[in-house]
This record gives sequence, structure tokens and C-alpha cells, in this order.
Amino acid sequence: MRWLKRLQATKMNPLGPEIISAPKVSFSLSGHVITIPCPPHEMIAPLEKATEKLNIYNDTLFTPWKSKAGMSLRLLYTGWLYKYKPFGEGELGYLALSIRLHRRDPHFRSVDSLLASEDMEKWLLTYSTNLWGSLNRDLKENSGNKARPIIPEKDFWRFPKTGSDIKRHSINNINWFSYVVDKPQKAKERLWHTPITDDHELAFDFEAEPLGRDYYSEEHDLDGAIERTVKEFIDNVHITFG
Repeated sequence: MRWLKRLQATKMNPLGPEIISAPKVSFSLSGHVITIPCPPHEMIAPLEKATEKLNIYNDTLFTPWKSKAGMSLRLLYTGWLYKYKPFGEGELGYLALSIRLHRRDPHFRSVDSLLASEDMEKWLLTYSTNLWGSLNRDLKENSGNKARPIIPEKDFWRFPKTGSDIKRHSINNINWFSYVVDKPQKAKERLWHTPITDDHELAFDFEAEPLGRDYYSEEHDLDGAIERTVKEFIDNVHITFG
């Protein structure tokens, strides 16, 4: 089947990773077991993978955030190419995936429980503002060092600012929260989050990048191919709660 898909690949239907038949990787997170598909790594940047059994209540495993709202631990970093020629050429772009475990800082009490949907939504809005909002503020403050004037409508990150910017899903008995972050006319960053305890949530960050071409060119459908990959990947994530 993979060979048939390879032969049928075109710019409008590029060949990406094989998700359904890919090997599976599991992480045991203090009794909660997450199982994900893991197609062969295809990027120049090295594959990164955490140990498969972790004590998620050990704060020393995490990297604190600058905002002091929480901390992160990367579980997996991988990525895949999208090709439109059958024998190893014709690379349109790639999709990088970073899976992180986020832990709320014990002193951050703006929300009571990440397992409550409204609190999870509030947490993600805070996370987005602290991350991409901060990048926009830095860009504005350092605009004098740029070769051209900063134009917010063109240069600023777009990220969720209200609850309506975050979508809710229920897939395989998992409650997901998804949204898109990008700059105008630039590649999308698709983020999917799911809480696993009152203080922990998993973040799946799918970051697209074209190779030597415009991301939204009418000559290809890289964005559509990546959207299908993300959906198929999330459809094949399973969590057994301890």
C-alpha cells in the first residue's frame, strides 16, 4: 500500500508519513499510559525521546517557564517529509512534532483543575498570551533594530485570545483542545492539548514548514496533506488512565 501511495504522489497529493501502520511508542506517566504512532524519523534534526516511565510529580525533571505559570518536559521530538515524486526527490516541506508534558506550577492558582474544561481553556489562553503574546511584545520593543518597520498585521503572531478560538473534541474517550498559531501567509502551527491530572496536560505541537516555496502556493497542497496527517495522528492516540 505504501508503494502504491508513493507512485500516486503529486504536488496536490504529496506523500507524508504512514500513521496507521507505524510502530507504537508508549509513555507511562505515573500510572497514566499514553500510546502514540511513531513513523520513522525523517528530519535532519535528531530524534529526541524521553525515558518511557516517568514520575510526573518530580519537578526536577521539568524546565520552568519564564512566566512562572508552569514547567515543561519534552517526551518526543520527531518529524516527517512530504514528497511528490516516488523515489526520494520532490520534497515540498516537512512537519515537526514536539510532544511535551506541561505541569502547572504549584503557586499558579488562577485555575483550580485542568480536568475542568473551562479551567483548561483559561489555562491555554494564559499559556498562549505568555508565549506568543510575549514574542509580539519583544518584536515591538526591538523594532528599532529591524531592517524595516514592524507591521503588526504582517509580522505579529496570531494566537487564541478568547475561548471561541479554541476548539474542543472528544476522540477515543480523550478530551482535546485545539487551536492554530501562525503569522499572516506563513505556515501553521497546530496545537492539540489534553489534560491528564488536575495539574498536568499533554501538548502536541505540529509545526509545518515548506522547503523552497510559499506555504500557500496554488501549485501544491502541502497544508491539506499536513492537516490530514494531524487528524490521523490524533485519531490514533490512546490514553489509559491510572
